[in-house]
Amino acid sequence: MAKQVRTKKKKSKNPAVRERLLTVLKAVCAIVVLLALVVIAAQRFGNITFSSLGDSFSSLMAGLQRGDGYPYYFEGSSVLFVEPIGSDLFVVAENDTYVLDSTARKSGETQHTYASPYADSCGGRVLLLDVGGSGYRVQSKSKVLYEGTAEQKLLTGAIAENGTVALATRGENAQSSLTVLNRNQKEIFKWNCASETIVAVGLSDNGKRAAVSVLGAKDGELYTKVHIFDFDYSEPLASFDFENTVSGIEFLTEERVLLTGNRVFAIAENAELTLNEDLSLNTLSGVYTADGNCTAAVLSKYGSSASKIIRGYDRSGELLFETELEESVKGVSCDDRYVSVLTDSFLYNYDHKGTLVGKAAVDADSIRPFTDGKNTYVYALGGIKCYKTTQSEENAGTTSNAA
Repeated sequence: MAKQVRTKKKKSKNPAVRERLLTVLKAVCAIVVLLALVVIAAQRFGNITFSSLGDSFSSLMAGLQRGDGYPYYFEGSSVLFVEPIGSDLFVVAENDTYVLDSTARKSGETQHTYASPYADSCGGRVLLLDVGGSGYRVQSKSKVLYEGTAEQKLLTGAIAENGTVALATRGENAQSSLTVLNRNQKEIFKWNCASETIVAVGLSDNGKRAAVSVLGAKDGELYTKVHIFDFDYSEPLASFDFENTVSGIEFLTEERVLLTGNRVFAIAENAELTLNEDLSLNTLSGVYTADGNCTAAVLSKYGSSASKIIRGYDRSGELLFETELEESVKGVSCDDRYVSVLTDSFLYNYDHKGTLVGKAAVDADSIRPFTDGKNTYVYALGGIKCYKTTQSEENAGTTSNAA
């Protein structure tokens, strides 16, 4: 009887198939490890919520997609302003908001009905509120996390890196009030200002301290005070009087606060002013503090509109560099490597030593720059263009491969 011979099935030796399987497996493993590390960090430090975890995962998946590149042109002329949100741009139009990433991919489109929207961003989140109205909400890059309604008319607000929100409103039994909500929307602090109006608010990254600037009048004269609060105490840790209005507040560290205004550039630390620059000659015409807490400032030399002093500061408030421009400046931005200055005709980029590393011609309707490492975005009336930060381009050159 003849024996039956069984032939062995040959294993697939197609290298392309195996390579694809290996790539997918590596990607899945990387995502699992990343999520595990994020969960561990959330448990240890308490700064990460499941909503932010989901947003990080959504951003990771969205990063696999690409847009058509810059320049990005607005549909219609209803855009009110643009605000950075992490490494992307948050666009606020009359009836909606959306996010643009480094490839000009549009995402996270949501509707709003705010008559006078104001935005403050930190740590990849945005607080959007209706000045003069009562509505507010917190958004991530991909969605609205929650919405709320204030009891009184909103004046201004701020959001911390950990998701804590500060809302300044008209007071019910006071001139104005400060209400602080944690990331779970629970009230953790309340302060009523009896006779002054809150004009600016700042929060520390850990959401445990706030600073407010208030404006009042006495005997026909206006005055400004700044109060710094720790939420474990009902009374201010420190209060400072200023002759001129403080319109900007940024926490550089938990204890160090930058206070700015047209004639104010000061740093408060440990209940005292460690810096209070004399701006009687050179007025402050522009300032920007990045999430990394470095600061760029523009001063009008002797009050001139066409002679500017450009400065860069580290998170300690120490001066990194100073240079001058004989041009009118529209806006300034910075990150942990560069300072960008937008004028009527050019975009200038400096490193933190004050060396000019990039220069590009810009359109006359340009409004504001946004620096993000190797790319600098310029918001104009009609859209947004992207420039290589360290590349000199005299003819407004932009790129569709900015990522």
